[in-house]
Amino acid sequence: MSESDNKRELFESQNIVRHEGPIGGLLTFNCEYGFLEAVLRGFKSGFLKDAEYRQLCNCDNLEDVKLSLGDTDFMNVLQSQAKLTPDIIANKCRDKFVGEFQYLRTQAVGKLSSFLEFITYEYLIHSISLIISSLIKGANVEELLTKCHPLGRSPHLKSIMTFENFENADGLVELYRTVLVDTPVAPYFEKYFNSEIKGDSPGREIQKVYNEVEIDIIENMIQKLCLEDFYCYTQTLGGETALMMKELLEFEADRRAINITLNSFNSNLNDPHNRTSERKQLYCSFGKLYPEATMLGFNKVGNPQQLAVALAPYKVYNDMVQKSDPELRSLPDDLLAYEVQLNRQAFDSQSHFAAFYGFVKLKQQEERNLRFILNCIDQRRDPKEIRYVNIFRG
Repeated sequence: MSESDNKRELFESQNIVRHEGPIGGLLTFNCEYGFLEAVLRGFKSGFLKDAEYRQLCNCDNLEDVKLSLGDTDFMNVLQSQAKLTPDIIANKCRDKFVGEFQYLRTQAVGKLSSFLEFITYEYLIHSISLIISSLIKGANVEELLTKCHPLGRSPHLKSIMTFENFENADGLVELYRTVLVDTPVAPYFEKYFNSEIKGDSPGREIQKVYNEVEIDIIENMIQKLCLEDFYCYTQTLGGETALMMKELLEFEADRRAINITLNSFNSNLNDPHNRTSERKQLYCSFGKLYPEATMLGFNKVGNPQQLAVALAPYKVYNDMVQKSDPELRSLPDDLLAYEVQLNRQAFDSQSHFAAFYGFVKLKQQEERNLRFILNCIDQRRDPKEIRYVNIFRG
């Protein structure tokens, strides 16, 4: 990205306006958002179909993959690519999606513009958290910047990287005041650190948090705050968007809670005291599991069997538990498969924003599918061992 592009993006990011209120129904929606919804449904036709996944799985090497992708919507992404690795192919395919999403962002107006900005916050929070923790540990952040998801890249990241006051005890406070405060995700970092700072020296307290708390936990807390804000925002939009996003985001909150609980079993978060404090704070304040399970039932969950009991009253999750092994090893994958089903349904109706959210989530799953398939081919594994989540049949 050129210097002029950086300046333009920085200026635009500082002038983001959060548009709230009802977006209108079938009679008025198309006036402002009909064109982009039509474009989105055109992008939807570019998803890999089941037959194309099967063809990819039967490829003997990455050159065969290049030929197979030539018959799909990815026909041009590898045209001039001589060197092929699983990462290069997957990143090229991802860049195509990023280009499509950025087109939607640049053309969006009003409430749709705010909605699409919210979708990028997840990526931006991950990038900022990764770079701050790496700076504190003295890692080479130049390499990390290239690994950040393109939707999580921002001119502000370079400002964080060039910040020179980290050795000072108040360095992180100055970083917030001079750099992070201008990012759209600043309120979530502020809210989290305000809840953690208990002394008279905020710089030392924040440094202590990053030194003592695992970066994954900090990021999960900030992502939780962002997800709660996004949920509240979508409910102000009203109509079909509010109804469909309620279903999608409540499932996302439940999936996060289940995965956090599963991943905590071999960590300090599973200590009886931490279950009711640190682990509980990671759960969202909405969802099908809230408050009976996440605020009460999960306090007693210390192993997979107890988690299965806590999920028993919830039919969708209980069905997944019943299909899984006693250790619930397949539960995260089953949750992802169900998430695909929900996001696919977002395209079944029109005149709402949920399809834009569903498009991004389904593209995330397509990228996971591709990376797994490409790595299996590169390792010459049996095609029968390759598993993927089918997105659209056809």
